[in-house]
Amino acid sequence: MATQYDALIAATVKTFWLIDNGRAAEVAAFFAPDGSLTFGPGAPRPGTITGPDIAAAMQARQDDSAAVSRHVLTNFVVEPAEDGRVVVRSLMTLFRTAIGDFSPQVRTVADLVDTFAARPEGWKIVERNILPVFGLA
Repeated sequence: MATQYDALIAATVKTFWLIDNGRAAEVAAFFAPDGSLTFGPGAPRPGTITGPDIAAAMQARQDDSAAVSRHVLTNFVVEPAEDGRVVVRSLMTLFRTAIGDFSPQVRTVADLVDTFAARPEGWKIVERNILPVFGLA
């Protein structure tokens, strides 16, 4: 029997599947309107994107048809937070290359921390933190 936690893990996985399959613009719907997406130190473009800027960033990723990516997520840990939120932690490995190049490199290995909150329209990501552990030098 699937649990709420299983559904939140599935939502995390689905967002990266959408990015990898040319549908990144759809990822914005998984975020709360006031949500945030943070790329930590060591990311190619560290910083935080919030609210409607997440949709613009996901559309830009979808429009980047020259890149092929595959995100691999493992080691899921789900923890309830005191405020009713739920934190989904995982390890993300990103493979990325130019389209037509069949020799991808691991671009980053990062800790992924998604914080979900129940909203009237369902569980939404209120914070996503991508925290690189390893990356290209």
